[in-house]
Amino acid sequence: MSRQIINETCALQIPDHFEILSGKDLDGMRQGTGDPFRWGVRDRENHMIIIALWKQYPALLSCMLDLKTVVKKNEQMSRKAHEAHGYRFLEFFSMQAGEEKAEGYRFIYEKEGVAQVCSNFLIKDGKTIYAFICIGREEHAEADKAVFSQIMETLEYV
Repeated sequence: MSRQIINETCALQIPDHFEILSGKDLDGMRQGTGDPFRWGVRDRENHMIIIALWKQYPALLSCMLDLKTVVKKNEQMSRKAHEAHGYRFLEFFSMQAGEEKAEGYRFIYEKEGVAQVCSNFLIKDGKTIYAFICIGREEHAEADKAVFSQIMETLEYV
């Protein structure tokens, strides 16, 4: 396991078989969202990618942001961005990310004819909202979900 620091704020324990994605790789994964992914890892053997992005909000606005509302808005944006790729909503969910309760959603879309399951979840740390996204092939969905959960349970603030 290697400890990865994200945005100089939080850390995750990542299994050794994952590789850190370069800025060029991350730029190619924008998928029309307009948000630059800032950090990511890939498991080439199991075709699994975990990426993170974050956005800092003004203090007053961040106090008023309800995470479940932000997740629903994020799901609507994902639906629009992936509608041409067979978007199918699966579920909203809650999970633990270290000591934080995270809110998220899962959906399926197709990339180059291969069904991909995407799990997105958000956490709020002060004025910053972090989005963690796990993408993997549909046939590995349950195994990927378990690996993603194990990794996210290691979340800690530095």
